[in-house]
Amino acid sequence: MRNLFLLVFLLFTLFVGGCSYQKENPKKKYSLEEGFRQPPKSAKSKGYWCLVNGNFDLAQMTEELKEFKDKGMGTLDIWDVAGWVDPNGVEPAGPPFMGDESVQAVAHAIREAGKLGIDIGLTISSSWNAGGSWVKPEDGVMGLFDTSLTVQGPRRYRASLPFPHIPETFAGKKMLLYKRNDGLPTFFKEVALLAYSVSKDSIVGRVIDISGKFTEGILTWNVPPGEWHITRYVVTGTGQTLMVPSPNSNGLMIDHFSAKAMRKHLNYFFERLENELGDLSQTALKYLYTDSYEANSAAWTVKLPEEFQKRRGYSLIPYLPTLRGYIVQDRNTTERFLFDFKKTLSDLIIENHYALGKKLCNEKGIGFIAEAGGPGPPVHNCPFESIRALGSLSAARGEFWFDPLLGEEHNESVRVVKGPASAAHLYNLPRVEAEAFTGTQLWQFGPGDLKATADRVLCEGLNSFVYHTTPHIPREAGIPGWVYNFGTIINTTRAWWPLSSAFHNYLARCSFLLQQGNFVADVLYYYGDEAPNFVKPKRFNPSLGVGYDYDVANTDIILNKLDVKDGRFVLPHGQSYRILVLPDDERIDPTVLQKLSELVKKGGILVGKKPLRSYSLHNYRQNDKRVRELAETMWKDDADKIKYGKGRIYTDRENLRAVLKDLHIMPDITLLKDHPHTRIDFIHRRTEEADIYFLRNTTAKSQVYEIRFRTRNGRPELWNPDNASIAPVSVYIKDDRSVTLPLKLDALASAFIVFRNKPVGRHIVKVELNNERIFPDAEDTFPLRYSDTGLYFERNGDYALTYDDGSLKTYTVAVPDTALAISGPWQIRFPYGWGAPQRVEFEELISWTEALDPGVKFFSGVATYLNTFTMPGEKIGQNNRLILDLGKVSKAAKVFLNGRPLGIVWHAPYRIDITSAVKEGRNYLVVDVANVLSNQMTGDARRAGRDKRTHSNITKGPNAWHTPWKDVPLVESGLLGPVTIHIKREVKCCQ
Repeated sequence: MRNLFLLVFLLFTLFVGGCSYQKENPKKKYSLEEGFRQPPKSAKSKGYWCLVNGNFDLAQMTEELKEFKDKGMGTLDIWDVAGWVDPNGVEPAGPPFMGDESVQAVAHAIREAGKLGIDIGLTISSSWNAGGSWVKPEDGVMGLFDTSLTVQGPRRYRASLPFPHIPETFAGKKMLLYKRNDGLPTFFKEVALLAYSVSKDSIVGRVIDISGKFTEGILTWNVPPGEWHITRYVVTGTGQTLMVPSPNSNGLMIDHFSAKAMRKHLNYFFERLENELGDLSQTALKYLYTDSYEANSAAWTVKLPEEFQKRRGYSLIPYLPTLRGYIVQDRNTTERFLFDFKKTLSDLIIENHYALGKKLCNEKGIGFIAEAGGPGPPVHNCPFESIRALGSLSAARGEFWFDPLLGEEHNESVRVVKGPASAAHLYNLPRVEAEAFTGTQLWQFGPGDLKATADRVLCEGLNSFVYHTTPHIPREAGIPGWVYNFGTIINTTRAWWPLSSAFHNYLARCSFLLQQGNFVADVLYYYGDEAPNFVKPKRFNPSLGVGYDYDVANTDIILNKLDVKDGRFVLPHGQSYRILVLPDDERIDPTVLQKLSELVKKGGILVGKKPLRSYSLHNYRQNDKRVRELAETMWKDDADKIKYGKGRIYTDRENLRAVLKDLHIMPDITLLKDHPHTRIDFIHRRTEEADIYFLRNTTAKSQVYEIRFRTRNGRPELWNPDNASIAPVSVYIKDDRSVTLPLKLDALASAFIVFRNKPVGRHIVKVELNNERIFPDAEDTFPLRYSDTGLYFERNGDYALTYDDGSLKTYTVAVPDTALAISGPWQIRFPYGWGAPQRVEFEELISWTEALDPGVKFFSGVATYLNTFTMPGEKIGQNNRLILDLGKVSKAAKVFLNGRPLGIVWHAPYRIDITSAVKEGRNYLVVDVANVLSNQMTGDARRAGRDKRTHSNITKGPNAWHTPWKDVPLVESGLLGPVTIHIKREVKCCQ
């Protein structure tokens, strides 16, 4: 019996061990190839894991984490938030965020994630921004409020002054105001009492601080002759609450400019979490997170007058009327004061919120991340310069939207990627993250619909996707369950979730390669010293032209990190640039200009017009003089190009391409056959071992490019992030500065060209077909295919291949390509319980939405297509390559042939190589096809009662509030074909 017990125990141990998830070593260093083929957690996508209305299901959280792990995600950001849109009131109110039940749920998720090797982030509020029910009035968002009256002098004035009015609402939302019995706020502080004269054109002349004349609410003052405005300024809380908190979690937003408020806020989280989890550094919780800044009811803090005095060197009190739109003294004075005022606010929020947040979290062994890149005005009234804010964090996070309904103008206004990318490059941050695919469409799209947008932001610098959103769905909520009403839902209830791994893996492979080394750019734009300040999305710049890339820098980088070595502007971690471009502004900080003077003398190249004055009001005459004198020394004549020390200054910032040409800086990529329809986008990273180029075809048609890459590294390779294949590129021309090669990309397709430090080896430098040159100088054709096993001909004819050693090889290819159509009938199997018959037969492939049976018409999920075909033996040869082309698929498909899984196709062209699985005679083809959930929701909206299979708080779509679900157009679904097997008799010409 004892031996039997031991045997059972051993078998149980082996079984459990065999089923456990393998954890990743966080300190492991991955080679390029290893990380590309099996991306580490740091490259895998994240998701906003919404606990809608504060609800959770502990067992379901565990199951979801397993699914996230299985499909290829790496991190979940827990986000307590209201469903916002819930007209039928189906969402129950969960427990208060960070109350006992909530903390236990958070701790459960962290423990379960740790077992699975998944990381967790935690948002420091219910919804956004930072705040909660524990925030006291003295730590909430502060505003400067005033009340005014007018008196005529000369006279002795003695009277009470009313307390400023504090609005009960802001932007249509009720404020949470804490008041004493006498109606005054429980917390307030007098800032100043000013008397000032105002001319007819709203110019304030003399300003008198009469604060000392105001005691116990009574002003006693001998009024000078004339009309005087008397304004009482008071700082108190605005009462702004969290934006969309779960029902039991509302509370004040914190004062983001106050270090005291931030410390108390984070300490609340630390205490609650540590009581449940112990040492946070030993858990799966890797960072705390806060969303984009929208505490826009006011911008003030209790210590602002003292901080302003300390930082700017003068008092802000006499200039307070400018905050009401008055001009104090003159426009120059007012403009300079407002610059100082906004810069002080920027410094305070960066230092006391973002940088302090990171410091406090680091002390606990975790990180701090915030969406600190904007969007700025006019979308959000963010009061800071974004590069420094982002650089203060553990990772730079922005956002981008995917919403065809709202249009490209809107989507571009909220595409915040280039700024976070620049900050990460400048401050040596490991990841460029973004809230990804935000929008109003929820369940309308498949993964292939998202690809072009994903590729675009990858070229802008993104290397870490955070899905907005990945909601947690308690079992009681049904499918698709309770969700936050903005975003593209990517979670376990998506109809295409079972087939989503290929999509996640694609993004992870791209992200891994684009996290390596340093970004390669020639241009560093300085965006000045103003606040707020934000970086616009990457777009074509006519002055720079095609083939060059850039970053945007701030004052902090120039003053404290930038140097010049060997004619390049360099940063301590190796990031470098060839030229630095000044903003189109006559103002500059004299210390910045002094530093630029030193950098140019050392050999730097500066582009921009001569500055004329400084920004600040403090000592502005002396500072203006410093700027003019130094500028006269640097821009010593009116020439377009001025030698200064070892460097140069170019004055025409509107023609940067000419500057680069004059410096003999060739484009990083050059399209040698650059037609208007052959557009391409790219990004370039460089490591010690490789140059990594990611390229995307920006057009909706297949393209053949002839591209010159500015690299001296070894032979090129084609890395395909779809399937992790690596193919040597054996056709190219190399010189001491560049490599030129032909590249085919399907419509909206993408690929990596990687140059590793390997011996170049023998390669082809010219290709001719039927006595016509194909490369170089190809005319939109290149009939050869790069493969991990060599180079193959794809067209019949007489080929002449010239090698770099001058040798010539000729081939005659005369092997017909054939195609085998797979026709109906198709057997289709639908899962039980979703309204469709379990088995149907289609004579021809049609969209499910065209079926007469309503169960098929409105079906959402995964259905299985079955068919057979007969393959003649002579079609299966050593040199034959068989490609299954599914034609059109909506939205994703997984292919099995003769019982062997061959992979998932999730974007056009829906093709897959079946060579390894096909056999002579009868073959059995199985294709799982997934569509989108919207169709089932439309069908359910037309049904009643028990026939409904979907349940959600969202009753209208596709933008969550306009169109009733019953009227939402159906999305084409299923395997649409035509389905064809292309049999290519390929001739291998060489390795």
